[in-house]
Amino acid sequence: MKPMTMEKNLDVKGRTNDPIYTILLVDDEIVVRMVAKKRLAKLPYRLLEANNGEEALAILDQEPVDLILSDWVMPRLDGPGLCEAIKQDERYRTIHFILMTALDHPTQIAEGLSRGADDFLSKSASDHEIVARVCAGLRARQLMLDVEESNRLLSQKQEELHSELRSASTFVRGLLPRAGEVIPEVRVDWEFLPSSQLGGDFFQVARWGNDHLGLMVLDMSGHGIGPALRAVSLSLFFKGEHIQQMFPSYDPGQILTSLNQLYPMSDEGEYFTIWVGVWQCSTRLLRYATAGHPGSIVVKKDRSSMVLGHESWPIGFSPDEEYGTDFIRVNPGDRLYLFSDGIYEVMNLQEEIWGRTRLQQALEEVSSQSMRSGLSRIIDQSRTWNAHSGFEDDVALLGVEFCG
Repeated sequence: MKPMTMEKNLDVKGRTNDPIYTILLVDDEIVVRMVAKKRLAKLPYRLLEANNGEEALAILDQEPVDLILSDWVMPRLDGPGLCEAIKQDERYRTIHFILMTALDHPTQIAEGLSRGADDFLSKSASDHEIVARVCAGLRARQLMLDVEESNRLLSQKQEELHSELRSASTFVRGLLPRAGEVIPEVRVDWEFLPSSQLGGDFFQVARWGNDHLGLMVLDMSGHGIGPALRAVSLSLFFKGEHIQQMFPSYDPGQILTSLNQLYPMSDEGEYFTIWVGVWQCSTRLLRYATAGHPGSIVVKKDRSSMVLGHESWPIGFSPDEEYGTDFIRVNPGDRLYLFSDGIYEVMNLQEEIWGRTRLQQALEEVSSQSMRSGLSRIIDQSRTWNAHSGFEDDVALLGVEFCG
């Protein structure tokens, strides 16, 4: 338990209460210590004594001390040496240290300050001055204790918050699609790197009915808990059976138009970008639409590629926006990549962006590798471009492989 302030050490009748401060008197002359004890006897504090600096350090290992009143000249370890040893020790550095000296010389005071002394007292000081300086020193000590306690509580709360964020992050990752085969002849794998423990990027892969596979990637504005919760909430919409009830044709443009009406930009400027695709198993047609999100990239079996998407308003920007649907046939051996802009909006030392064109070329180059290896390679190339300084934005990269 930390010592209480001087005011809290006295009850309403002036009697002392525990706990109380502890003062350590350090002087090789017993008479000087007796006089100092007498001067401080009126204060409701515990007094300890040491004959020299070494003895004082031994006491500190056994007793909690709040203030040290030390002579300057002592055998074995003098006052400045004791002060320096205490201020260099993490356990004791907040103890208020007062050096007592018979001299009032600027050079001596400068030496004491340089070795960590908090205050000085002349041996000829009056009782009133000694009590005033000690009380002022203990107030300073209490402030330091209060700061330490506040820092301890803050660190504890931060660790609790980090623990909760880690749990939330684990929960969020558990909602992402499972790597591997999602339906016959279609396999997925992914990389998900939030810039903080929770990010605003998310993607989803879900079977819609008996003949369709829904694909989605979105990027919420902002980072942290709020955007992550909004992203998770919206991703669950793409997994539920109500998709079939609300949009029986599974038309991506119609879905985005509806979302745009449901989620206008908030007063705080919150919005999101999104790409939605629907692949029909029987026809191998992939229909898709985008709302302000980077177009996905399909890499054909012959390693040629194309971008699926065009410029459009993010969700919430234009209330009357109607989003159209495009389509492409995806054949066995083709791969589809969904991603957020964090993967390519990285700068090198010359402040040159890696960019979507380089990302597209990199995806073509890894098309002969396994999906897992290829995705890792893309992440490595992005990191290398920005000199391994870390991603400042969330990174989501989803690969969909259409097997024969």
